[in-house]
Amino acid sequence: MGSHEIDDFDYDFYLDSYEDLRDMTPEIALYHWNTYGKYENRRCNGKNLINYVTNITIVIHLFHEDLLDEFIGYVNDVKKVFNSVNVIFTVKENSNIEETIKNINSRFVVLKVENKGVDIYPFLESVRYMRNNFKTDYVLKIHSKVSTNEMYGNWRPRLIGPITSYKNLVILQHYFKKLDNIGYVGAQFCCLQKNYDAEIFPQNIEGLEQLCEKFPYLNREWTDFMGGTMFWISNNALNDLTDEIMDYISERVSYGKPPCNLTENGIHIEYICERLFTGVMCYDKTNILINEYDSSERIFNVKDGEIQDTYFYSPKVFSIFQPKNLVLN
Repeated sequence: MGSHEIDDFDYDFYLDSYEDLRDMTPEIALYHWNTYGKYENRRCNGKNLINYVTNITIVIHLFHEDLLDEFIGYVNDVKKVFNSVNVIFTVKENSNIEETIKNINSRFVVLKVENKGVDIYPFLESVRYMRNNFKTDYVLKIHSKVSTNEMYGNWRPRLIGPITSYKNLVILQHYFKKLDNIGYVGAQFCCLQKNYDAEIFPQNIEGLEQLCEKFPYLNREWTDFMGGTMFWISNNALNDLTDEIMDYISERVSYGKPPCNLTENGIHIEYICERLFTGVMCYDKTNILINEYDSSERIFNVKDGEIQDTYFYSPKVFSIFQPKNLVLN
């Protein structure tokens, strides 16, 4: 779609931000904005950023390089809201895509990594780089997952969509500024309880227990985790991911993919990390789950096309909880 701007009306932004308008032509979209949109608390452009104080790092493991355009779209969505955004791509060590990525934005970081540990090892390498080069408050961790299953269908859009959509980011940036001690933010549909492992994958509980015994400063309690390892996580929560732990994990990841958790009952560090990041490391934090409900446009105030920092509220979409304070039988 080409850019079509009249009086600060950005056609691409307007249609990308609102799914119910996706099929409109530029002329109809402009008419909708002037007749309805401005009175429905919609925004017509992304010129006025909302959050200038939160430092964001986006970490993308691009194993499937044909999905680059899709992931650039997620980066652009985040940049509609946050002013300070650093981006790290991890790619296979024999990849030739670095120049393509740099041509899109020369500030993007491209790390070539060994093909091991699925998205876990590349994430650890990204954390090491980030700590040496960026000031970061929150990390968005996403990757080019293509696997499907009967329970979740195509995981990737269902995991990434809720945590990168414009309307949700508008509220999320407010929580980042206002809530203390945030741990992780993830798609609610794939928040899995500990009893999920107890019934199906007890080896993961055993493996996590062994890791916590090895590193006793880790909190051994946990109640849930984000399946698929795509989430926002605070730099505060990442403090538990010490160099010592990262070295230990990196030495034990599998080359290629580890055996399937469904068909092989061994303990594999990749599946343990899936529980470690959002389970153990965020147990005593305030976590946020985002569901797939299509919220009202009236979740925030807009005046003259600009969002006002006065009303961010969408209870059907955002679930805020503290695992440590849950009462479990």
